[in-house]
Amino acid sequence: MDSFLANVGLLAIAFVIIYGYKKIQDYYYFKHLSFYENEKVYKAAADEFVHGASSDDVKTILASCSDFDEEDAEEILSRALPRRTDKDGGYRAFIRSVNKVLGEDVYSEQCHTH
Repeated sequence: MDSFLANVGLLAIAFVIIYGYKKIQDYYYFKHLSFYENEKVYKAAADEFVHGASSDDVKTILASCSDFDEEDAEEILSRALPRRTDKDGGYRAFIRSVNKVLGEDVYSEQCHTH
């Protein structure tokens, strides 16, 4: 009987380790997936900004992203709007503003082509 309980205990421990490992894998997978989905949102917002979309439209796109709330979107636009008349349509200023609000240089300012 003791060996049966020891085997059940070992099986339970193995199950907990496998379950924990799976949860950690899921966390990092979804975190990575979320990053790329948000990157698409930022690029779409930047393109809309460059092509003259209204500030409200761009703010709505940014607010739909999980990294930003309404205040963050307003801050990004307030930083980028004065540079909208630049040669690149304000794209670099927009991406620079997104990076500033995120607190790190996540997105490259050089990746945009017209």
